[in-house]
Amino acid sequence: MRINYRNYPTDYINELQATGKRLKARCFMEYYHDLQMDAVNSMGFYGVSWGTKEKAMSKGSVHKWIGEFVKEIERFHSAHILKNHQHHSRVKNQSERKVNGKCTKDEPQTTVTPSVVENDGTQSERQVNQDNNIYNNNKASDRLFNDLFFLYGMNTKFVGKKDDDAYSAYLEAKENVNYKDMSVAIMLYLHDEDRSGKFYNFKNFMKHETYYSYIPKKIRLLYDGQWIDGVYDSELEVFTSNDGFKGKLDSKGLTKKFVDGELEFIKEEAA
Repeated sequence: MRINYRNYPTDYINELQATGKRLKARCFMEYYHDLQMDAVNSMGFYGVSWGTKEKAMSKGSVHKWIGEFVKEIERFHSAHILKNHQHHSRVKNQSERKVNGKCTKDEPQTTVTPSVVENDGTQSERQVNQDNNIYNNNKASDRLFNDLFFLYGMNTKFVGKKDDDAYSAYLEAKENVNYKDMSVAIMLYLHDEDRSGKFYNFKNFMKHETYYSYIPKKIRLLYDGQWIDGVYDSELEVFTSNDGFKGKLDSKGLTKKFVDGELEFIKEEAA
């Protein structure tokens, strides 16, 4: 017996049901399930499905609801990415505190020679480097690889196999693009309404360097009541507008603006 599981934006569903909009909640669940299963249906199809026996739902209402559903799904995935980064940051800080605490606790009370301290530190550094090498070169424990593969699988049915070939393609791509840009590129690629034909699976998306066309080199954001265009440096977490204005915009602020509809990624046309 095969049992498959999917994550759903339950907060939005609960909110609809709590306000008496149970029909809309069921329609959202149907739409989200179709997205998960890569079942592409027309507006007319949903109009019939969401209407009554006597009358289909109007095209205007279908467009409005699906537009809202798309934003809620984007909010759901953006929140997942933000939570993932926040959790990793807390785990990392907690680990660093434990390591520092252990060093303090084990520190000898007697005077020691500088050579002993240096040798001890060097040994610890070698152990940390060894652990990092194991972590970064094993697909089963490579956090960033698994996070990106999970994100890809959440947005398409045809994610492909999580095998050595997929991991090798990811390692090559990792040398060129950082995690933040890659995660956004995946989202934009798999939700590109202007793209025709079949989408690549995860391995081929990395192998064929498709992400380059979707890396958000430019963004448009709402600031002080006005929309301004510029470039976002995800490494420095700095936004620079076209007229030279610079402002700090960390990953949390970036995600919040995107979720609130105050930020858009500008896809540049290929040369």
